[in-house]
Amino acid sequence: MIEVFDTFIEQTPIYLAELEAALVARNWLKVSNGAHKIKPTFTYIGRNDVKDFVSLIENNARNQVAIEQIPGDVERLKELLNEIYAQLQVAKAEMQSNII
Repeated sequence: MIEVFDTFIEQTPIYLAELEAALVARNWLKVSNGAHKIKPTFTYIGRNDVKDFVSLIENNARNQVAIEQIPGDVERLKELLNEIYAQLQVAKAEMQSNII
């Protein structure tokens, strides 16, 4: 599990940067693809609620529906990620203390 958490913590900022770059360029196909890429990572850590939220971003971008709300949704995703990172660090520390 620690390795899964570490991979999530390492990879999601890369995916998020790609998503944000596509958003700045207003390239909705790339926004959709970026959201699609980051989406399954939330399943690995048991956060299907966030996966569903990212799916909404993906679908809105792909279908160019409610695109005015996508920047706010991406900001909310960043906030959620910061919360998740903190939670994963706590969980990792607890797991590591039980290993010894």
